[in-house]
Amino acid sequence: MLREMMRTDVDPLILHAWLSARSISRGLPPPVSEHGGFRIDTNSKAEIARWVFPKMGSGLEHLARTINKPRYLLKLCGTAEALRAALTEGWNLHAPSYFMQATGMPGPKPLPDGYKIEITQTGHVWEARILSETGTLAASGYAVEIQGVFIYDRIGTELEHRRKGLGRALMQTLHQARQHRSGLELLVATEDGRALYESLGWKTISPYSTASIICPGL
Repeated sequence: MLREMMRTDVDPLILHAWLSARSISRGLPPPVSEHGGFRIDTNSKAEIARWVFPKMGSGLEHLARTINKPRYLLKLCGTAEALRAALTEGWNLHAPSYFMQATGMPGPKPLPDGYKIEITQTGHVWEARILSETGTLAASGYAVEIQGVFIYDRIGTELEHRRKGLGRALMQTLHQARQHRSGLELLVATEDGRALYESLGWKTISPYSTASIICPGL
């Protein structure tokens, strides 16, 4: 049975499971409990670390006051307005995203002529790829199944191949790869992606808001 969750926060156990699966998908260290949320050390050129909070709390407010350099992200399962209220000068909000949960998945539809789909598994990670008739990558996505959740990650369609149902085909193919049918299906969507997932039977369980300090001069 799918578990109902609040609109503006997320069960910490579910958030931790999603973050753990996402880290596996992206080859990152597992999340660490800290300040009432979870820290992930991303250590990339664009980002050193991020903290993800299931709800607003003093730990997020503390970090907002003590971090004064770019490449550190604060993320909240909550509204942009709630996150903004905790920020000090220098922090900027990113475009909104949405933490979503599947409530059903439509049946598969055939791919348009000229396309084929491939799916492979490496450890806990599934990768689905749709190729055009010329062999170029048209769409791709990943999924990971651990800790009672099945998460979708980096679902994307190349610009020239959009509006052909490829995103739906990717999601359906990954959905069929699940081994545990009772697990929660989760993802974080952009504003544009949210419409696709709602058409596939997904619901928003929380806004997913992000803030960072912008480098001077940018």
